[in-house]
Amino acid sequence: MKHSSKITSLLVWVVSLFLSYVVAYAAGVSGTKHDLTTPTTTDPCIFCHTWRNPAPGISPAWNRNISNLSAFVMYSSPTMKTSTGIQPGSYSLACLTCHDDAGASSAVNYTDTHTLRTDVNSSSPSVSNCNKCHTGGGGTSGLNPHFTIGPDLRDDHPVSMPYPTSLPEFFNLPPDFSAGWTDVKLYSGKVECGSCHDPHDATRGMFLRKSNTGSTLCTTCHRK
Repeated sequence: MKHSSKITSLLVWVVSLFLSYVVAYAAGVSGTKHDLTTPTTTDPCIFCHTWRNPAPGISPAWNRNISNLSAFVMYSSPTMKTSTGIQPGSYSLACLTCHDDAGASSAVNYTDTHTLRTDVNSSSPSVSNCNKCHTGGGGTSGLNPHFTIGPDLRDDHPVSMPYPTSLPEFFNLPPDFSAGWTDVKLYSGKVECGSCHDPHDATRGMFLRKSNTGSTLCTTCHRK
């Protein structure tokens, strides 16, 4: 009986901790550009996350698709000290499900960017509040330029590449080779969109993980 009581207490603690994280993240998104809530869909999390039917190959528990992964063109340079994969990694794909400007998905399925895999209020779910992202007449045009990142990633900071820990003359060594710094993240040792951007916190502008005044964000990693 005591053993069962301990298990119950542990489960309650785990659920409470999880819910506290959910509440904190939802509060961080509320009122920002990532808040896509509508009068009929008031949960800010559902526009990105779902536990019921998450997209395969995208983390964490993602509620959107990218059908045409071959459309991405990754960053490359003859002076680059590391190399990217042939397509964005899981955590960067999560961002690019919206920020690919529908380019990576339009060749196969234009609705990828606008359709949720699971919506609590609709059997055929979609993001109905167009003007959250579009500024043109009727919400059909005028995308903010920060939405139009991909699928050509050659003019953006490279993502989905191993952090070059073997080149201390060019790069600062992170305290944790897998997770990075406390304020700049690595994902299993790789640089992804979320390394510099925190989608749940817009307090520093551009959803940056830390202020870039005096290039302090850049110099967390770069020495030259």
